[in-house]
Amino acid sequence: MPTHRSRRTFLRQTGALLALAWAARAPARLAFARESPPLIAIDPGHGGRYIGAVLRGPGGVALLEKEVNLDVALRLAELLEQAGLQAVLTRDHDAEVAAVGEDVNEDGRVSEDDDLQARVDVANQAGAALCFSIHHNGAESSAVRGTATFYCQHHPRGAEAQELAQRLQVQFLEALDQLGYAPRDLGARDDAGLNKPYGHLFLAGPKTPRVARPSGMPTVVGEPLFVTNPTEGALLQQDDTRQALAEAYCRAALLFLQARGNGVLSPEC
Repeated sequence: MPTHRSRRTFLRQTGALLALAWAARAPARLAFARESPPLIAIDPGHGGRYIGAVLRGPGGVALLEKEVNLDVALRLAELLEQAGLQAVLTRDHDAEVAAVGEDVNEDGRVSEDDDLQARVDVANQAGAALCFSIHHNGAESSAVRGTATFYCQHHPRGAEAQELAQRLQVQFLEALDQLGYAPRDLGARDDAGLNKPYGHLFLAGPKTPRVARPSGMPTVVGEPLFVTNPTEGALLQQDDTRQALAEAYCRAALLFLQARGNGVLSPEC
């Protein structure tokens, strides 16, 4: 009898176990008054030629951020569906989102900004209630480590994004602690301190000369671990870490939606 399990089978089984584990701590499932439950947009950062942060080891490249981002995103999509929500991914494989050569943000040039605008457009067109942009940090020094979640207070939904970021940061820290790792809490932070072009992260920020169409929903950027730190990079190579981070995103979404009256606990929970 074959022992191999498909990713979908594995994630469905894991989601069922997670629901049982959550029962005593937080809602495992939400019930909704309207026919269609809220939809969560999931953006696995980077992809294709945009690789993100890199962990290098004695044998060369040990880990690429774009691959970790996608794996966590796929796990999260499955968990959200198990929890009674809908999910849309900006990408579901190793590829860029924007068509090659397309000036998506209409700024007169073709750049990575067009790929970022395409991701915002996916979330907007889907009518997402909130958006998670999944990233893992990088630094020139391998000694840098820490856990952070970013939002933009200048976004039209900035207050909601701050609340979502704070909830997600708590879930990140709890998940890592339960894995036996003592995270360095860098906080839920406004993106103004990152010195990005025009002052903001693309997906989380307001309209600027580079952002033609900002996100229409609260959007946060998760950076739970540093790919470039040997200890945190090693953690990210492990399935249980990736699953724990996906669960953290899912729990944050459930708690945020419940707190804002978007759902109520189903009786079986």
